Amino acid sequence: MKKSFLFALVLCIGIALSAQNIPSVSKSQLETMVKVDYRAPDKAVNPLMNYNVSMINNKGALALDETELGETWYDLQSNASIANRFQVWDDGTMAAVWTRGLEATAFPDRGTGYNFFDGAEWGPWPTARIEDRRCGWPSIAAWGETGEIVVVHNGVEGLEWSQRETKGTGSWTQTNFLGPAGLENDITWPRMITSGENNEIIHLFVNSYVEYMGQGQALLYSRSADGGETWDPHHTVLDGMGDDYYFELGADDYVLAARGNTVAMLYSSDWADMFMMKSDDNGETWEKTIIWEHPYQFFDWNTTITDTFFSVCNTANIALDPDGMAHVVFGISRVAHFDVGASYTLWPYYDGIGYWNEDMDPFSDDMDALAPPQYGFANSEMIEDVNYIGWMQDVDGDGEVTLNTDIMCYQQHGPSNMPTIGINEFGNIYVIYASTTETYEIDVYNYKHLWLRSYIGGVWGDFEDLTSDISHIFDECYYPVIGKVTSSTMHYIYNADITPGLAWDDDHAWQQNRIIYGQYDLPVGIGENTNGLQGILVELSPNPATNKVMVKFKLEEPADVSICITNMTGQMVKEVKKGQLNGPVNIIIEVSDLRAGTYVCTVKTGNDIATKKLIIK
Repeated sequence: MKKSFLFALVLCIGIALSAQNIPSVSKSQLETMVKVDYRAPDKAVNPLMNYNVSMINNKGALALDETELGETWYDLQSNASIANRFQVWDDGTMAAVWTRGLEATAFPDRGTGYNFFDGAEWGPWPTARIEDRRCGWPSIAAWGETGEIVVVHNGVEGLEWSQRETKGTGSWTQTNFLGPAGLENDITWPRMITSGENNEIIHLFVNSYVEYMGQGQALLYSRSADGGETWDPHHTVLDGMGDDYYFELGADDYVLAARGNTVAMLYSSDWADMFMMKSDDNGETWEKTIIWEHPYQFFDWNTTITDTFFSVCNTANIALDPDGMAHVVFGISRVAHFDVGASYTLWPYYDGIGYWNEDMDPFSDDMDALAPPQYGFANSEMIEDVNYIGWMQDVDGDGEVTLNTDIMCYQQHGPSNMPTIGINEFGNIYVIYASTTETYEIDVYNYKHLWLRSYIGGVWGDFEDLTSDISHIFDECYYPVIGKVTSSTMHYIYNADITPGLAWDDDHAWQQNRIIYGQYDLPVGIGENTNGLQGILVELSPNPATNKVMVKFKLEEPADVSICITNMTGQMVKEVKKGQLNGPVNIIIEVSDLRAGTYVCTVKTGNDIATKKLIIK
């Protein structure tokens, strides 16, 4: 059913339901169906699917705000959602990791590629993996006050831990981490993050890969407060994730976020609920939230037959704002499982990036609940610029997205997918996603570019192509990861190669992937100070506020003044219109009726806008 909260929100902020800003896609493309084989990803040596190799020059020209960090010819960085591959510390140092492999026969050299930024420059391209054995799919996290940890799986004997007490320098200490009794060697696809005042609490989620505790694949949680010396709990299936709830939880379908003492795990798949496990006490206790309820509970490839339904894609991401509230972005798919067996039908041209946060209602289990709003499904719960925030862009401005004759279906489905989200200290939200982009073409395919959208002052802003520089005219740009957003800069990494698709999936020959770092300088007025174009400097007093807040600023010339306060979902909760004012302005607003939390106060004077974070306690 439709959510009353969302309709109220639409009325508050005046969003048109007709989705007039979203370009159309041809009906014939929307009706295109493809048969997709579902398989558990190969945890060991993947057979070489294409022995041809495309030769590429090592290092090429880049945009001024980008740096190439290294390379890989092994191009499967994730089977679904993307791990935390990028760590940014408060002192401005950074480290990026990726699955690196250059010997394109069976990749015996596969392991973690690593590069470090010391505050002044990135290091040279790595010439070897950091581990002493074949492995892949790293997660990186800060450890303690100055250290770092990288965890990968080796496909033969559990996981490999590499850690050191001083980030960016010194030798790595590598240890082996085994699974529980009966599947010591089978655990795979780890996700790891740290929380606590000094990043001292390690949180680890791993996939059993084989049947465990009544599930085809189970998701296990472990926690350490002493750098991995001891674990408590150790390989636990958290309440709400076991065989009473799901037939299986697949590999790579989960991502982590942490801020302070809060940690969250997001699970997203076409074939189970999208849900969040969240802890506000460093993993001592957990609470489950179902964000989207799957219309076919206990989905089993061998027994479950479905009708056509819209689903979350198996690619999603999560971030925590300064108050610890979780914000989620996800790709949208349209799928069906018409026959028993491990294959299904996908409609690859249905497109969209969804958004949810903890102030929103969950989505229902209606078959069309996640239908993008531009397609006219009556039971869609998606609303443009509220919980539907990304789509393919109309680059040539003709009102329609015109693509070449085919579309590349990644393991992350859909034209727009692989979203990553970052939130700065002021609560401003930044989302990057990979999207098939018209006018950038090769043979029968269009290239994916990286698109940025920001949520500032209660409004989702314009779309920006982060990879529009001429250096990327023949690049497929994908696997983005936001490392951190500050008041002035967003830091991110991604992969780029010259052909859409993956060599791992036999879409093209093995070829060089470049791992690229990007720095996006936020426009003036985006941070908390957010001076208006004419120099408006807004002060809120007191802040945090309890009963009343005074909004103070000075106008150099007469202007119509209005003030609105919005919550973190964009819902306007207060509005004050004062008409034309001039000179020093002091406006008192009653806030005792607002619940505790973070808000955005937006001051509009004529054509100028300034925003300021407001905390209610």
